Amino acid sequence: MSLTARSRKEVLYLRPQYQFELLAPDRSHTAKGFQKCRSNRQQHRDSLSAVQRLRGRLYLKDGAIRHTDLDYDGRFHMCGDEHAWHLLVVDEAGEVVGCVRYLLYRNTITFSELRVSDCALAKNPAWTDKVRTAIESELEVARDHNLSYIEIGGWALSEEWRGTRAAMEIALGSYALARLWGGAIGCCTATARHGSASILHRLGGQSLQFNGEDLPAYHDPQYGCSMEILRFDKRNLTDPYLRVVYELTNKLSKASLIVPREPSRGHFNPLPPGLGRRTAMAASPWLPATRL
Repeated sequence: MSLTARSRKEVLYLRPQYQFELLAPDRSHTAKGFQKCRSNRQQHRDSLSAVQRLRGRLYLKDGAIRHTDLDYDGRFHMCGDEHAWHLLVVDEAGEVVGCVRYLLYRNTITFSELRVSDCALAKNPAWTDKVRTAIESELEVARDHNLSYIEIGGWALSEEWRGTRAAMEIALGSYALARLWGGAIGCCTATARHGSASILHRLGGQSLQFNGEDLPAYHDPQYGCSMEILRFDKRNLTDPYLRVVYELTNKLSKASLIVPREPSRGHFNPLPPGLGRRTAMAASPWLPATRL
């Protein structure tokens, strides 16, 4: 029996207790907006392993990966994990039940150095130039407004947490973190499975455009599903999600931020140009958004 609008709202807000945790890369400088940064290499390693096990379990169940893609401990390693920021949802028992990762770049990055340049649509000769032009337009916006550029991926959320406020907040996390990083815009590839792409559209994601027209969804043979390239820019958000992002920004500024070693003073240092695509060309794929 379908839920009524009222009961959907109740499911969204009547939820178990949870908190957020952030992992930053080893060479990262900590942004001024984060209040609880601590250096602990072992804790960073343990938390990242928990993220990789969560991905492994959920992606395998969803049919996006095979058993052979997992290591001996059931972890699914995504290339560049150690160079990325990770947002974790942690339940009352201290278990990681949700995650998303961000590869953060200077706005001098080029299209060919980004991971999105390796997606199936970008590899299609009929669409290569259009995808390139669309991404280069985004990078020009980032440079004109002195923003960083991010590639978002690796979403995973335990089944019992889907449809909760935690699911909404982790999906909106990129907007809140962009504020704490000093401003950023970005993109992701989102799967149509479980309605993930449509959910991200409702939460402010927009189709990437070429000459004012949306780039189409495309079939990705690697994952066997329909995919779409989405763009994210906080400046396009409207109520009620804008209010949630402001609240979430405050929440994340007070969340535990773990780095492998003591960062230097000052603002964070985005990934150097070229790192994204170099890591993408290794064995593990960049997984799209999974179910929210």
